[in-house]
Parts: sequence; structure tokens; C-alpha cells
Amino acid sequence: MNNSNPYFKELDDIHVEIQALFDGSADRGALERIMARFAPQFTLVMPSGLALDHTSLRETFAKLSGARPGSQISIRDMEIVSEYPSGAVVKYREYQRDKAGNANVRRSTAVMDLDARGKVTWRHLQETFCAE
Repeated sequence: MNNSNPYFKELDDIHVEIQALFDGSADRGALERIMARFAPQFTLVMPSGLALDHTSLRETFAKLSGARPGSQISIRDMEIVSEYPSGAVVKYREYQRDKAGNANVRRSTAVMDLDARGKVTWRHLQETFCAE
């Protein structure tokens, strides 16, 4: 990981929190911390093509809280597609596996905002299932 890149740091940090939420090891404030990382107008296009807004994402995360024991998430192949003063477009590959052996790999592209204080906020995310 490149700690000097705020987008790559955000990718690593949020996925650590999401993994803990999924596997049930997260503390009670985890969902709120995770959701604070997403802009109110956030949109997600899931690998199935289903589109979620901020509210739907919260509902999805709440349902998945503790639902995937042994969950592991790793992020690889992070790359800046475009960077500008107020944010960036970033692509990466996400590997998910759980204790039951279920696994998937996603290629993802994220639009991220960067405020004057250096805080990164997710604006949009597109995920596509792929082979390793």
C-alpha cells in the first residue's frame, strides 16, 4: 500500500472495516463509520447490475453484518485512472472469501471526492465479477 496516496489508503481502510462488519467482529459503531465514508448522493452498481443509493447500501450492509463468518477481503492492483484537485477515479481488484469457501473477485472502478482537509468520500462505485 502507498500510505501517501489518500485514495489507496481509503481503499485499504474501508475494506478492513467492511470485512469486520461482515465477519461479525466489528464494534457497534462500525456501520456508522462505514456509511460516513460515502457521499449522501453515493451510487453503487453491483456486479448483478442492481443499482443502490446511499440508503439501500446502508440496508445491505446492515443485513450482511455478521452474516459472513471468516470473511476475508483483500484489495490489489490499485491504479489511479484520473486525478484532479477535488478527487479521483480509481480502479482496483477486490478478492472476497468466507469460511464456507465462497469466493469471488471483482474489478471495481470508484469515483472519489477529496475535500480541503484531505478527507476522501466515495461518490460512485461500479463492480464487475471477473476471474482471477
